[in-house]
Amino acid sequence: MNREEFLEKFQDILQTEDILSFDMILDDIEEWDSLAKLATVAFLDQNFGVKVVFDDFQNMKTIDDVAIKAGI
Repeated sequence: MNREEFLEKFQDILQTEDILSFDMILDDIEEWDSLAKLATVAFLDQNFGVKVVFDDFQNMKTIDDVAIKAGI
């Protein structure tokens, strides 16, 4: 998966029509809630084999931080 595909999948996870960019701050995204975090945990595990716990979200401030966690 390349970075653009990652953004498209992340847009699906957030269930938003907004165009996303890697520099977007997660807490500024209206759809970034506990359900989106759960979906992100599942997405990272299923697609990248990356195990994430909720404490990891304290270190992930931007969409790019999530992509880096995924190895993208």
